[in-house]
Amino acid sequence: MHAYATNASERKSTPIWLAFFAIVASLILSSGLQLTKLQAPWWLDSPSVMGFYGLIYQWFDKYLWCQQFKFISFSSIPNLQGTWVGVIHSSYSGETNVPDTTTDIPDVILYVRQTWTQLNVRLTTQNSSSYSIMGTVNTHKSSEPCLKYEYMNEPSALSIDTMNAHRGTANLQLSPDGQELAGDYFTGRGRQNIGKMEFKRVSREYLTRVEALRRVTQ
Repeated sequence: MHAYATNASERKSTPIWLAFFAIVASLILSSGLQLTKLQAPWWLDSPSVMGFYGLIYQWFDKYLWCQQFKFISFSSIPNLQGTWVGVIHSSYSGETNVPDTTTDIPDVILYVRQTWTQLNVRLTTQNSSSYSIMGTVNTHKSSEPCLKYEYMNEPSALSIDTMNAHRGTANLQLSPDGQELAGDYFTGRGRQNIGKMEFKRVSREYLTRVEALRRVTQ
């Protein structure tokens, strides 16, 4: 996984709140030990403020940020993690000296792994797979709520000879309900083709390809 950018202003204020809770937790522990007259063994140090901050930060980064309790949410960053299934409309035909056409590639699986600060996007088809190397997640408060990322694509061993490894970028717009991604992609040197991608989320879990496609047909 890699870091990702976002327009969410909470990236500045949240660490301050987490530090505040770390101080409170450290004070509570210290007061509790004094009241109960307990003393930790010499080989076990009680967590300091920095220790509590590290624990609370990890808890928030991996789990708490995407939780919602009625009208309370801890982050405005869209939670994109899960398994998405869709189709690619590509200008790549795999043949030379052929006029520009659009080729539909069905049964495309998009896997998104995400924490509050880390992201990984992996796309798989029958002939290739790609993984993100940098990305951006814009919130619904922005003028363009979306997932943008740069990727590296690697063809499978049984793909046609004209397919080769290449870089590309994708710009996928997020629907208001957060369950659809659709937009354009562009490839770099080696392929130089463009296209559109459309995905729907089938689960927040990371499903196998067979299970993901089965849920689409249900």
